[in-house]
Amino acid sequence: MLPMASAKFRFQLRQEAIAWRDEGLIPPELYDQLGDRYQFDDLDQANRNQFVMILLGLGSVLIGLAAITFVAANWQVWPREARVILLLTLFVGVNSGGFYLWRRAGLTRLGQGLLLLGSLLIGANMALFSQMFHQTGSVQVLFLVWGLAVLAMAYSLRLAMLGILSMILVMISSLWFYPDPYTSRLWLLLFDYMPLVAIALFFPLARTCRSPWLFGLGTVFIAWMLQFRLLQWLAVLYRQESLWFVAGIIAASCLVPLLLWPWRPDLPNTPAAFGPRLTVFYLSSYTYLASFRYLWTERLRVGNSPTVNLDMVQGFILLAIFGAIALWLWWQLGNRGPVWRLTLLDTMVAAFVGTLGIVIWYHGEFGPMDVLGPIVINTLLVLMAIACIREALGNGQRQGFWWGILILVLQIFSRMLEYDTGLVAKALVFFLCGVGIMIAGLWFERYVRTLTPTAR
Repeated sequence: MLPMASAKFRFQLRQEAIAWRDEGLIPPELYDQLGDRYQFDDLDQANRNQFVMILLGLGSVLIGLAAITFVAANWQVWPREARVILLLTLFVGVNSGGFYLWRRAGLTRLGQGLLLLGSLLIGANMALFSQMFHQTGSVQVLFLVWGLAVLAMAYSLRLAMLGILSMILVMISSLWFYPDPYTSRLWLLLFDYMPLVAIALFFPLARTCRSPWLFGLGTVFIAWMLQFRLLQWLAVLYRQESLWFVAGIIAASCLVPLLLWPWRPDLPNTPAAFGPRLTVFYLSSYTYLASFRYLWTERLRVGNSPTVNLDMVQGFILLAIFGAIALWLWWQLGNRGPVWRLTLLDTMVAAFVGTLGIVIWYHGEFGPMDVLGPIVINTLLVLMAIACIREALGNGQRQGFWWGILILVLQIFSRMLEYDTGLVAKALVFFLCGVGIMIAGLWFERYVRTLTPTAR
């Protein structure tokens, strides 16, 4: 089997090869060679293993919840010593059994399910031990320490499943009623730099496990946390002079797409277009939300207290570090040939983000832009939709085509509802949109069938 051949590609290839063999386009010997090369016989077993893994994971979660509920129901009746022995025995037994079965051939899936159950018991043990010994603390820190403990298990066993669970726990801790009043300043400092901490924690594990799921979820988590921190930094800059606040809005609007677009993880079975797809989703959502006129009718009003505090400095540090990372990624993006240059699509994305920054700066310094602002943003939104449809027509991908159609339809609906138009005009526009969607969809499906496999 080729290293870059995904299960989806092999499944589709097997279906096509069976049809070619039945139609006499290829001899049975060639079909057998394709089957040996891409291991067609293992596809059904892989699907069964994936289904069994889902069942074991769901069963482990339910068993863990049942154990926690049972212990909670009888918790006050048992003495403290019995409770400690029960918790330690359950934790050690489940993890030891899971590790033993995980290393046995044929029982690997069951062992992984027990290891997942053991990782869930870590949090239950931490919470119950703190309750028994009357230790109060932050729930936010509890989830963080729980996630770090599961992450240590994931690194030692090289299990992507535990890495995903650890990432979910760390994500919950980062967004748990931020900031938790019971969290110490040291832990809050770690949460303040969580985008950088997440890169150091999860990306090496994703590369070690060669897991596209870890890479994908890690990218989304880091981008989400960076955007969250930039918005918090923007709230701090609101009390500063207008120049700092406008610069903060530009950074909060443009930094994340500038990081995501050139991000190309070189990992097998990980789509190279994952970062660009997230960029398209981000820019489409942002420009759609910014296309409403009421956001541009008033000039930005900010405070006038140019004082420097710790939160402001931390925001500048994050901005400087991730700005340097963005510059390095764009340099690597253009350095793929003998001469450094960007493709036309890369240049268009950079111009798109640059236009957003210029419009925000002009609105903050010389606004309000109640006429020009919505026109520019809606124009960018139309260009985004056209670009998605054009790329989809070039490679035959349905996702890009329907995403572009969705952007256009949402924009038309929003403008019709935002501005004072008659009911007859609204009905006519909605009818034309419905007819246009059906015609475009039928034409695109016929067009996709005419493409050759290499064009797709």
